[in-house]
Amino acid sequence: MTNINDDRGSVPSLSNDKKLLELRINFFKNFDNKTIKYIVSSYEQFISAFEKSLLENKSIEIFGLDSFKQKDVIVGCNHFIDDLIMTHGLENIQHFGGYNYYKRLESKSTGIALQDLQHGKPLILEYPFPKYGGPHPDYDEIIEKCNELEIDVYLDCAWLPVSWDIKLDLNQPCIKGLATSLSKCFGLHWSRIGVRWLKNEKTDSIWLQNQHNMISFPNVMIGKYYLDRLPMDFLVDKYKQKYYDLCKSLNHKPGNVIMLSHAHDYSAIYGTAKDLLINEKN
Repeated sequence: MTNINDDRGSVPSLSNDKKLLELRINFFKNFDNKTIKYIVSSYEQFISAFEKSLLENKSIEIFGLDSFKQKDVIVGCNHFIDDLIMTHGLENIQHFGGYNYYKRLESKSTGIALQDLQHGKPLILEYPFPKYGGPHPDYDEIIEKCNELEIDVYLDCAWLPVSWDIKLDLNQPCIKGLATSLSKCFGLHWSRIGVRWLKNEKTDSIWLQNQHNMISFPNVMIGKYYLDRLPMDFLVDKYKQKYYDLCKSLNHKPGNVIMLSHAHDYSAIYGTAKDLLINEKN
């Protein structure tokens, strides 16, 4: 069991799941000559397949995605975050310290408290929030305050595709954008690809890279290949009961993210992937 509280720690991926490994091999071998057609995959086709899979995810519910006008391909959720940092500057971004990336960029970037949220400064909020394995416990209060203070909220939904029993309502005025990817749900951290949604159109660097076909097409091909073969909640459906059994045996607090468990006081976060893969049968 991996304790990921250390800033140097990372969450082990479930990319070594046998089915996911099989898909990786089949893609590169052009198994049954089924890979070749993905050479002509477009950004639009990938986004459409991604959005369809996200909305058909039986483990989570999402409301209001149709109100987002702009949809772009991204190179994982960090691409989404880096664009916001480049646009506003790290010192002008508010966050709650959920992702160690900010602290790695600037050691003093420790996050903000609910009562200290500042008018007009964009907030990047992890949803689900890794420390809690689900929505931030103050999520409703955060959204309410952001609406009051006219704070633009951008949801980092990196963990959403490997979650369950979560309902995300995007019909809030303050929520201006969100992003998620296939890195965790299909173990595609080695071929990072995802989608960003914005409520209002923006001609930023991600938009420019999409307009000029600067996002890797092999990544798009691989993403579309997986989306055509597996539901987005494949890992949740396969490992959820084993996850609960594991948490019980280790006396960990379970959350709603398949790769994370917690100390009962949330003082520690553990990566469960390696343990879930032990004695995997199919």
